[in-house]
Amino acid sequence: MNSEEGRAAVSVIMPAYNEEKSIEACFYEVFEALEGYGKPFEIILEEDGSTDRTPSMIDRLAKKHGNTKVLHFAKRMGKGFGIRKCLEVARGECIVFIDSDGEYPAEKIPEFIDVINSYDVVVGARSKWVDQKGGNRVLRALLSRTYGLLVRRLLGVDLQDYQSGLKAFRRQVIDAIEPLESSGFEIDSEMLLKAERKGFKITSIAITYSFRGDSKVNIVLDSVKMLLALLDWKLESDTRTPLLNSPAMTSPKPDVRSFRPSQTFDRMQTDHRNEVKK
Repeated sequence: MNSEEGRAAVSVIMPAYNEEKSIEACFYEVFEALEGYGKPFEIILEEDGSTDRTPSMIDRLAKKHGNTKVLHFAKRMGKGFGIRKCLEVARGECIVFIDSDGEYPAEKIPEFIDVINSYDVVVGARSKWVDQKGGNRVLRALLSRTYGLLVRRLLGVDLQDYQSGLKAFRRQVIDAIEPLESSGFEIDSEMLLKAERKGFKITSIAITYSFRGDSKVNIVLDSVKMLLALLDWKLESDTRTPLLNSPAMTSPKPDVRSFRPSQTFDRMQTDHRNEVKK
């Protein structure tokens, strides 16, 4: 088991919402990739408001693997919220983010970690889209490219794939761009835009994106939210006020669980869970 007391070399953050069909397979893809890499690591699984078997599944994974933490929230709070809470407990010098839906190639994570030795941020640029089981891949790809074009036109920033669900950051970058304030899918763009504005070196690695056709992204509502965030960032760019200067949402404390036998973690419990397995 690749785990150690204190700070890990790598933290992998996996936010999830109703991912019972993919979370276990995705977890093991990440776990096996990192186990073969040979550096101490931890995996942080987060879910908020899931109504399927996701909560019990990630608890079971954490019981089996001591370098795994889980965070639970009673209500659906959003991807950005989950990532922000995961960062509060992450110990890695390199922090990797990967969606838990099986659409991103976990086997590429060691390559991202290697490249982070020369750069501050590495983004998985979705250069090839492959359908897993149908779905409107063309529409999603078009929306993704349109969003990237808007970012470049409005903010004058030319980065590849602002909304990629696979990224790696040095710890010092995360420390520099906090506090993060997005609660939804716009968190991906906020992190990259803040890192770029701070002058960190950002590069990309081409990846194959396996579109599965049942994304949690609401094409209408989430697109509107992301557009509003862009306009907010544009206003910030023009007025030089803090990026996303509205206060971060007041958030409940998570139920953080680690089943590592060699170390006991503080428990932060939400009102929806009264029993904590140790």
